[in-house]
Amino acid sequence: MTQGFAQGTWNEAEALVGQVIGRIDGPDAVAATDFRRKLEVLAVDVPIHTDEAVAREHGYRTVVSPVSMTRVWAIPSYWEPGRPRPGGAPLSVMFASANVPGEGDTMLATHIRCEHFEPLYPGDRVSSVAVLKSVTRKTTRVGAGAFLVIETTFSNQRGEVVTVETSTVFRFQRGEGA
Repeated sequence: MTQGFAQGTWNEAEALVGQVIGRIDGPDAVAATDFRRKLEVLAVDVPIHTDEAVAREHGYRTVVSPVSMTRVWAIPSYWEPGRPRPGGAPLSVMFASANVPGEGDTMLATHIRCEHFEPLYPGDRVSSVAVLKSVTRKTTRVGAGAFLVIETTFSNQRGEVVTVETSTVFRFQRGEGA
């Protein structure tokens, strides 16, 4: 594998369009203590994330997670008790786009769009399902590759859709001088 990416051809990638390319059950429950940590580094004061009374005044059951944290709750663990200690092997890549076979040693995000539907409350569990929507081959100034569009649906433990993220990444083989 190159940089943790599945290897193969663009023809193999195109054959996966419309199929699930990744599923993750987040290992941790949503935790209100983490809301503070997120808001603290941004120096953002949004009371619906920290004050139960204010959250209720705005129609929530209690404090809610910042929407920018949805992916945080669905990131797989890099290591778990009972597994061997990490060694020389690279850590896993947490994005489903890395599971798409293709050519190239570099990937960069070019576009991300999120739609948020339901709030995340402390104690919720988040899972995600990623579907490859399209593969478009292209040669750009940075090299030859393909744009991959992936739609990831994040749901809570009740099966309610929390967020739908549509991301476009460009996977490519760096050209000379890049």
